[in-house]
Amino acid sequence: MTEFAFYKTSNFRVDETLYVLVQKALEKNLNSVVIFETKEALKDISIMLWSKKPESFLPHSIERDNLSNDSPIYLTTREENPNKSQIIFSPEGALVKKSKNWKRCIYIFDHDDNSSFDRLKEYYFLLENSKEKIELYEQKKGNWIKNNFMR
Repeated sequence: MTEFAFYKTSNFRVDETLYVLVQKALEKNLNSVVIFETKEALKDISIMLWSKKPESFLPHSIERDNLSNDSPIYLTTREENPNKSQIIFSPEGALVKKSKNWKRCIYIFDHDDNSSFDRLKEYYFLLENSKEKIELYEQKKGNWIKNNFMR
């Protein structure tokens, strides 16, 4: 069964939260897919993964790379899983349609982004009605706490 997690950022930007979560998955030897709605956001995150910490980058490939099968992190604008990942991240609010292809679907959004929040809240209620396993995380004083902010 797929687990769903929603991360509502307030102290950190969405891209910073994504970086930390993808890094944690990598440390656990879990491959990840990151799905974007726009190619611009994909390119921005790709640059960040290479350059955020000059002493250590997060190895990744982007859609249409020949290395996508071997890469632990794969960035795309399409719902695909060439690196056989267990986790898919959605930092722009793209809804994962084939969630059964992953063990975890993780949505990250900014607390000030009302359109993303409204879309994800509607999706949350669909998942809840389907009896899916859902976790909600919200930042409080720099820490992530479980909190049902969708209600």
